[in-house]
Amino acid sequence: MSNFYILWRVSMRGLVRASERFSSHLVAPSCGRNRSTQFALCAGPTQLIPARNPTQWRSFTSSNYSWNVINEPHNGLRFTESRVSNPRLSTTDVLEGGHHEYGHQAAAPVQSIEDAEALKATFYAIIQDGQPDQVMNALLDPQFEHLVGSMPQTVFVEVFHLLSPAYFVVPYREIHRPIHPTAVEVKKFESLDTIFDEFANNLATVVRIRQSAGNVLGLAEYTHLLDCARSIGDALMADYIWHNMTEDEVVPDVTCYNHYIEAKVWDRAYTGKEKYHLRMTPFAYRKRRFFNPNVGWQGYRTAEQSVRKEVLQIFNEMTELGYHGDETTFINLILASSRVGHVTGIKNVLKTAWNVDVDVLETHDQSSSPVAIPYDRSSPLYPSSRLLFAVAHAFGTNNDIPAALRAIDFISSAYDILVPETVWLELFERSFVLSRPRFGPDAQRNAKGKVSFAFLKSLFETMTAQPFKVRPTIEVHHILAKTAWDQARLSEFQNHIRAAYELLRETRQKRRTARMTIEAYLGGPNSHSYPHLRSAVDTTVLQSRAFAEAVHTYDILRLRTAQQTITMERLARLLLIHHRWTGRDNPAWERRLLPQVLEEWRDFLPESVTYYTKGGLVEFFGRTSWGQQRVTPHKRVQVRQPTAENGVKLDEEARQIDDDFIWAQYLRSNPDLDLNSAPLKRLFSGVTERTAPATDKDRILQPEQLASEAPYLPEKGYAAAQSKQKETKDNLDAVPGNFDMAFP
Repeated sequence: MSNFYILWRVSMRGLVRASERFSSHLVAPSCGRNRSTQFALCAGPTQLIPARNPTQWRSFTSSNYSWNVINEPHNGLRFTESRVSNPRLSTTDVLEGGHHEYGHQAAAPVQSIEDAEALKATFYAIIQDGQPDQVMNALLDPQFEHLVGSMPQTVFVEVFHLLSPAYFVVPYREIHRPIHPTAVEVKKFESLDTIFDEFANNLATVVRIRQSAGNVLGLAEYTHLLDCARSIGDALMADYIWHNMTEDEVVPDVTCYNHYIEAKVWDRAYTGKEKYHLRMTPFAYRKRRFFNPNVGWQGYRTAEQSVRKEVLQIFNEMTELGYHGDETTFINLILASSRVGHVTGIKNVLKTAWNVDVDVLETHDQSSSPVAIPYDRSSPLYPSSRLLFAVAHAFGTNNDIPAALRAIDFISSAYDILVPETVWLELFERSFVLSRPRFGPDAQRNAKGKVSFAFLKSLFETMTAQPFKVRPTIEVHHILAKTAWDQARLSEFQNHIRAAYELLRETRQKRRTARMTIEAYLGGPNSHSYPHLRSAVDTTVLQSRAFAEAVHTYDILRLRTAQQTITMERLARLLLIHHRWTGRDNPAWERRLLPQVLEEWRDFLPESVTYYTKGGLVEFFGRTSWGQQRVTPHKRVQVRQPTAENGVKLDEEARQIDDDFIWAQYLRSNPDLDLNSAPLKRLFSGVTERTAPATDKDRILQPEQLASEAPYLPEKGYAAAQSKQKETKDNLDAVPGNFDMAFP
């Protein structure tokens, strides 16, 4: 095996060097795109660099905070960046241990040995319990600052790893993925940018406390920081960390290199409009090559500033140090090639690392099919489902679904890997993007790789059948409903919107169960209706691990419920604005079916709606409209209503009050509630804003909403409605997986 590795390493290095010629690896390769950042990294050993414009220090342009670097020569402390997400919190406050965003004041000096021992016991009890939210809160609490600084390094490393992105970031990242950022703003939920900022700011604060006590970060701490930068897709943060590793003379290992490269490959790909621009087209390539790109194209770059060049440069450095790449390394090389449309690079990596020849697989000649390299299962190059996902994503974003299917089939068969649900969903979403009709002067080139609606349905049937049995998500039903919408197939659309509603009901039931668990901690079932029960609450219980875990579980379910409710509102709106469900001259839609739709889905439609008939425009005026936080004026959960045709019967769920109103009432009944407690702050976050009465100022209209709600003169009639239908459809915001269609 050692001889094979030598041959493999030589061949791969030859491939890399034949592909690109580079200069020596920069300390911070991403800094060329931001002069102020580059200047900060090159600052002298005692210089404090103020941010002239806070947004220039961040790889997310919408954030109000800055990174600053302070190098302290007396104790060798170099990694003291502070990432400030709270506009009321200055960088100086964080660096000097001022007010934290959790509301803590700087602690007074301990007056006695007994107090010090009690404080230490409290701190280590929290640490030993290991609940991530409580650990994070304790590490940020000023009264524990000296304990954080004095922890043995081995203990600190274990504690620091409890601040895992898998807990603090990834669940929210997956839930936010199908939601348009404007919808998040309208619904008064915390944006994903804010979640990322808070997490990174907290990490920087913990590091600052640690370094202020004279401690130097080691390989384990830097590896974890790079893992966090990778998870939030922040190449600039990774550059800072890598720079400080070099300054501290910490030698990175393969895991560090993998995290660093992945941060480059997924730079800003999770937030804002960037997540809609992952598909590579000539238009996308041009947009990403500019030195000062527009908003939505500011992540990884192409052409002279190519992310592939950066990644290969880092990979060259890694191999020159004698490291062998593993599966993750080559997955990142595949994705780096996909980001710039270098399909040949994708195929070369697959061929070199696993002998997967995608071009030969296309011939369907079994006799000439390549034989995969027979790795032992313990080998770091033995493929997993991560490789299957990378193949689906790389070929899918480069407009070649057939190649993705061939490669996935070959790899899964050769290495006995069952294709997981995530891979099927990625293939399905990318296929949907390629099935969309293209418009405009560049439509022909943007239509590259187009697949038919029939192919999309065939893929759906395959992944939901044996042996895969993938359960369709609400995003899958949204996609299929939009496909039925394009084909004017009313029965198919109704099947998918009703299936999507059943998934919403399931999630709401889980949310209700989680809420009842929290209510038990707060004084019993429906304790919001009985303020006197508040006095019976044991405050020590609210500081327990179990309560913190219950709040975390509930918070995830609450956001997922909101995400699925937004999807249902979009589907209800699509159902309403279609004008040819039953054909051009058939009056059945507007005279019989449309009234049933308005009745059945009224909870997912505002009271103010507009639609078109053959006789002209019909407008309803009410208390709510599109663009407001709640489309319904009542406080109950949104349910599917019974009609004479659908056979629905209302159950207990229809009488339930929406959770936000329950928590708002609890807050009013308990004005002395200590919201500085991390779990309680998280539980009640945004509740007041989401339950406030809507005003005209709250009506944030999106372009597609302006289009669909613009008044038309009745005399324009049905012809105008037909024209407007196409305009509205073209401007609808992206559905799950439709990350490239909305901004072609």
